[in-house]
Amino acid sequence: MDGKTVESAQLRADRLNALLSPRRIGIVGVSASDPQSWGHRVVRVLIDGGFSGDVCVVHPKTDFPGVRTVRGIADLDDPELVVICVPAERSIDVVAQARRAGAKAAIVFASEFAEAGSEGAALQQKLVAAAGDMVLLGPNCFGLSNRVDNVKLSAAPFLNHTLRDSGEVALVAQSGALGLVLSRCVEEAGSGYSHFVSVGNEATLGAAEIARHLIDRDEVGVVLLYLEALRDPRNLADTATRAAELGKRVVLLNAGRSEAGKRAALSHTAAIAGNDMFLQSLCDDFGIVRIHDDDEVKPVLAALERGWQMPAHPRICILSNSGGAGAVLADQVEAVGGHVVQLSPETRAKVARIGMIGAGDSNPIDIGGGWEATLHLFKPTLDALCAAEEVDALVVYIAFGEMCTDRVVPIAQYCSDSAKPVTFIWQIAPAEGLAQVETPGILATSMGEGVRMLAAQMKLSDPRSARWVALARTALDLPSVAEDQKTLAEHESSALLAQNGMAFVPSEFGSADALDDLVARVVAQGWSRVVVKGNAHDVPHRNRVGLVRVGVNVDDLPQVLRDMRVALEAHSEDPRQGLLVQPMVDFHGEIGVGALIDPLYGPTIIIGPGGWG
Repeated sequence: MDGKTVESAQLRADRLNALLSPRRIGIVGVSASDPQSWGHRVVRVLIDGGFSGDVCVVHPKTDFPGVRTVRGIADLDDPELVVICVPAERSIDVVAQARRAGAKAAIVFASEFAEAGSEGAALQQKLVAAAGDMVLLGPNCFGLSNRVDNVKLSAAPFLNHTLRDSGEVALVAQSGALGLVLSRCVEEAGSGYSHFVSVGNEATLGAAEIARHLIDRDEVGVVLLYLEALRDPRNLADTATRAAELGKRVVLLNAGRSEAGKRAALSHTAAIAGNDMFLQSLCDDFGIVRIHDDDEVKPVLAALERGWQMPAHPRICILSNSGGAGAVLADQVEAVGGHVVQLSPETRAKVARIGMIGAGDSNPIDIGGGWEATLHLFKPTLDALCAAEEVDALVVYIAFGEMCTDRVVPIAQYCSDSAKPVTFIWQIAPAEGLAQVETPGILATSMGEGVRMLAAQMKLSDPRSARWVALARTALDLPSVAEDQKTLAEHESSALLAQNGMAFVPSEFGSADALDDLVARVVAQGWSRVVVKGNAHDVPHRNRVGLVRVGVNVDDLPQVLRDMRVALEAHSEDPRQGLLVQPMVDFHGEIGVGALIDPLYGPTIIIGPGGWG
């Protein structure tokens, strides 16, 4: 990285710090007389949240009680951040004024920009131009909360009603409301969050860039992202790479995998979801933990907090006070990719010596009747199972417990402190017992919930050491094509790629009016069994219309070529159409390989099951 690039990156980081950790804030669009107005609520949330820096309201006529007020943005004293609570049209001029006043960052809450259609998109372009080199959060966003520095800039008093102290999770979301929901999920998982940032339409500042900035902060150990579109895959990859270097992780929840989800995302924050297959590959390559709903937040954060990891298909031990529940759990665990393995004789002997198991020591393990009387032996039994080499993770199931709540509650802590992943299911638990559990991240109250938690934790594989590298591109000299032609037929495309180092099965090509010559050339090659294909740029799926024949004996080749010529002429108008003959290669399975240059992800190779010509 050259000196100019380093300087530019530092300036950008300074502006992001001014957005996330400002000490001098100006707020525009505040009604002192209307407590329900957006601007009024923003001021109250900030003050009630304990902000200790300089906050100043901008209003042309009316002072805000208890807060310093100036008449214009130009009267602000060296503002770092200007918070804009005016409608869309007016916000453009206010952003321009903030820039002239020397602000490094701005927040625009207003909607009716790109998410509202073409007119809104044009308005958003004006907003971007007005912002210039300022960092701008939004528009159409819900603000932010930095709990480390007590900077809470939103109209949502919810941000001041937290359940836990600030923790290591930083939450960045393209949806404000769902982002707030996820912040509560984080807290209900037993974790705390340090930052909440709602990015809205990402006019100049995207979720991935904010995540990359936050991952370097000492107070952040996990970045939880909610995305409706990934506009900058490289920034996300760089964030995950940096997280791995620091021993941190990135967790991603995204919408837009279905067509309905894509439509909702587009209308919500002007986000167009990308190809889900490409996104999954990026997550796999860079160690991003991908979750699919709010229920998976709890088990994934619990596992990350404890440093728990499992192999892709873990060996699971089930310990239950119900033989029937153990059997059901075994089926469910196997269905999600776990293996309920036989325990070794050494492990079974060790458990037997402890003396807790009264019904069966095979896996699943049935504690048996009278289990309440042996709960004092639970911890050594759990320790013995965790120490077993043939066990990667455990599921502990307890039903009822109203007569021994004080002895079941500590089991949750035993499970939480385990060196290996443990899911604790307490079904039909007394309410007072659940209220006493201090480690909710590992607690489920049904078999289904418990298995879903286990399945979510199975996603926590080791981060790979991938790197995003810009590849040199080689321009190909394409053959001449018709004006409206968008594809090349196999004969032409394979010749083009062969010139650039790609190997292909040998082939002989002939036009439809020179079949005898084609047969002669095939015989001269010495091929005994061949594949025959129609070759035309306007028939991409040849097998569907009878233009692929495999396993053809050379003796039958003349008739097969004549038959295929008829089919080709019926389905193609390509003036260069012809027939390809290739030697039959023995195979046990067919794969398809494709490549494209994706506008977001760059050069992409796709490999999958074949079957269509």
